[in-house]
Amino acid sequence: MGEDVLEILKEIFVKPSEKAHELSSKYRILPYMAERYMRILGEAGVIEMLRSFEKPVEPVIRVNTLRISPDRLKSSLEEKGFKLERLPWCDSAFKIIEAPEQPSPGATLEYLKGYYYLHRDSSSLLPVLLLTHEYSGDILDACAAPGGKTTFLAEKVYGKGMVYANDLVLRRLRSLIGHITRMRIENVVVTWSDARKISRLFNRKFGRILLDAPCSGEGRISVDPGRRTRTSTYELALMVEREIELLDSLIDMLDDEGIIAYSTCSIAPEENEYVVSKILDKRKDVEVVSPPVKLFEYSPWIKQYGGMVFHEELDKCVRLWPHVHGTFGFTTCLLRRTRR
Repeated sequence: MGEDVLEILKEIFVKPSEKAHELSSKYRILPYMAERYMRILGEAGVIEMLRSFEKPVEPVIRVNTLRISPDRLKSSLEEKGFKLERLPWCDSAFKIIEAPEQPSPGATLEYLKGYYYLHRDSSSLLPVLLLTHEYSGDILDACAAPGGKTTFLAEKVYGKGMVYANDLVLRRLRSLIGHITRMRIENVVVTWSDARKISRLFNRKFGRILLDAPCSGEGRISVDPGRRTRTSTYELALMVEREIELLDSLIDMLDDEGIIAYSTCSIAPEENEYVVSKILDKRKDVEVVSPPVKLFEYSPWIKQYGGMVFHEELDKCVRLWPHVHGTFGFTTCLLRRTRR
């Protein structure tokens, strides 16, 4: 797409206020992040969210229903001392409320036999459920490692389609392949490519694509505190450039009426509203669509930030806030390629 990084940097830059510097010092985050949160959430809201970063999220067990029923796995793990609570919006997933000292959730016999995938929290289940709702066919998981979404996608379309799971980072591909093997998933093909160039591997289009884009990970501060100060504004602009390029190139791989889920584990509007707005500005063959099912109370994407005003269509997209939903900060937007 050729977006100029310096132009992106100019558009996303905000000058931190004195209050932002105070919050930055108190909560150990970069000043531009504190300024952003204040502008979006207000002073009371930003403090509530920053405090939520200090709270642990509840890990989630997602049952591999191709191998075992959720109720049977629940009983088996509870006999080992686990206390599980079923997610009200996903029948095959359980929050871990309590866990024994031994074995850990990632070292049980049931885990080693591939009966479940261990997610850090529930947020990553959302794009899979939205993308596969009443869908039969193949799916491209463009940035697939370490494999939580890939294995879930494969389960959802088992007997009805294949999942083509791609990643660029070899060490992450090893994790992806390890999970596929451990869970005995049969309908996955793994590829190694830069997702911006993956069309060279396929002489075909897809009805569904998942782009869980490499991002700042700003929504995962509760489990990775280093993300409080890891990403400078310039580094953020570089990520934004890559995210725009990824989304633009992958839309070209959609069938007419095909849908791509663009997701990030970031609460930054620069990586979400800004990216999708840039795509909508450029392309006339894509539109935002509402989630096909309401699993719980979503928060919408924001309408403006700093000097940027975003497309009205973005109110159909989904935001999960740590202080509202008790999850990682996470976003999902569904885009449909219209007939040309």
